Amino acid sequence: MSNKDTLSKDHLVFALVVLAGAMGLFYGWQAFWFLTDDAFIAFRYVSNSMLDRGYVWNPAPFQPVEGYTSFLWVLLMDGVWRLTGMEPPESSNLLSLLFSVGTLVLSALAMWRIASAGRMAKWRNGFVALLVLFMVSNRTFLAWSSSGLETGMFTFMLVAWVYVLLCVRRPVVRMLLGGFASALLTLSRPDGLLFCAALVAVVVVECLRASSRREALKLAVLGISPLALVAVHLAWRKSFYGEWLPNTYYAKVSGASPKSGLLYFASFVLEYAVWVPLAVLAWWAVAKVRPIASAAAATRGASAWMTRVKEHGVPFVVVATVVAQFAYYTLIVGGDHFEYRVYNHLVPLVFLGTVWLLGGLDLRPAASLGIAGLFLALSLPVPWTHRALTKDLDTRRATYVMRVPVAPSFPAPLRWYARAFDGIQETLIVGHVCMRHQEHKVFWRVQERQYPSRAEGARIPAESYPVHPAYSVGVPAWTLPNVSIIDRFGLNDYTIARTPLPDDAPRLMAHSHFPPEGYVESFQPNVVVRDGRAIVVGRAAPMTAEEIERIERGWIERIGSLEPHVPENMRQ
Repeated sequence: MSNKDTLSKDHLVFALVVLAGAMGLFYGWQAFWFLTDDAFIAFRYVSNSMLDRGYVWNPAPFQPVEGYTSFLWVLLMDGVWRLTGMEPPESSNLLSLLFSVGTLVLSALAMWRIASAGRMAKWRNGFVALLVLFMVSNRTFLAWSSSGLETGMFTFMLVAWVYVLLCVRRPVVRMLLGGFASALLTLSRPDGLLFCAALVAVVVVECLRASSRREALKLAVLGISPLALVAVHLAWRKSFYGEWLPNTYYAKVSGASPKSGLLYFASFVLEYAVWVPLAVLAWWAVAKVRPIASAAAATRGASAWMTRVKEHGVPFVVVATVVAQFAYYTLIVGGDHFEYRVYNHLVPLVFLGTVWLLGGLDLRPAASLGIAGLFLALSLPVPWTHRALTKDLDTRRATYVMRVPVAPSFPAPLRWYARAFDGIQETLIVGHVCMRHQEHKVFWRVQERQYPSRAEGARIPAESYPVHPAYSVGVPAWTLPNVSIIDRFGLNDYTIARTPLPDDAPRLMAHSHFPPEGYVESFQPNVVVRDGRAIVVGRAAPMTAEEIERIERGWIERIGSLEPHVPENMRQ
């Protein structure tokens, strides 16, 4: 059989493996399908756009507030609704599935490239199959293939950014696609700005490698031009919302939380056996750092330094940027309220990186395949034991701040490992960090039962400026489209997000800010929800547009002098 025939056969096997993976992902998507209450926040902004109010939380005369995290996600759902009639609760998870399939395909293509080098080439489809199996059996990746949030889209954009910069061969195509990937990442989530900065560094390296000034200028223009989309969006944000950063930043980030973040990462390491790739990394470092250092010492001088920059600059920038983004969420933000949401892109990247490191160690292909397979096997027991113990819990009482230990289900010799995981989970979840999929799924269903349907809620007219305050605002924001919602946690409220935190306030991820005393009452809330019905009660005096403007302006002017306040019902 010729090399051409062998390659064609390999391509066919590759396609079949990826197709099987896509089918497995679809099954996992169905099994984990859910919506989070937070997803309905973005749905509210899309709804107001469809009602010709713009991307606002509450309609005018309330001031515009950017309480969503992903402009591109809102824009995409808005476009789908207008083009197809599919509302966000219906379209969002289909879009997430498509993006997740895209991530699977790009990851498989990257693995093909990695495993085609050196001794692994004859086994490359085996490595592709392991990667695909790792992704479609990974609870985190399956959970965030739905949810209604932008996570699946952001993961695809980030993996695409890495793939383009490391795997696309032609510099012209690499720079153009890299520029657009960086811009779309930034529109997907604010931390995408880091990837734009990294792209500028990549452009510098590419210009150094160019054969002429003309080619360097062409590469620079192609790479930087798409970032104009970011500049336009930032200018629009500042002009429309009056801020450079989303309101969610002020509501969520109240100082660095490295302890919480390190525990969040430790939980991820134990749950998915990430200590295996960390051990491979240590092995690779021991084997490679000394030769690399010796080679660098032997080739000193500006010319040698420039050669190393040209050869290794782009991979270094890409890896350093992914690590920096990981470090930001881990050491500054302190993890995330949701179960490994901000690590979702690490699922394919960690496996790809492990195989790349194994290739660098120049092991026998069977040994590399065995280590990768071991990583896959060890990544399954903890998450799927937890899944088996929690998937049938369907009440709020059973899932509220849900901590379900997995240690009792493990064989006695392995319980020490499971107990370590359980202990970290206990600490995190009490602080509203790493809260599990099943809790969010049940909470969304409970909220839907407590509030009226959107059709019923839309019967309340907007003309009298009805107001309803809530702590969990997603579902009510969607089902009461004409009612102004006061977000007591401040994600969608300018004043609450900037109210100082008292020293004794409970530090709960994304749930630490509370309204200053008298703030909610000043808007005369008059929509009460009981047994799935929304009731509008009378006010002592009618609310007017001028009164709302006066109230908001007055509180904003007082932000600097506001006293910290925690409602009695929210004190621990």
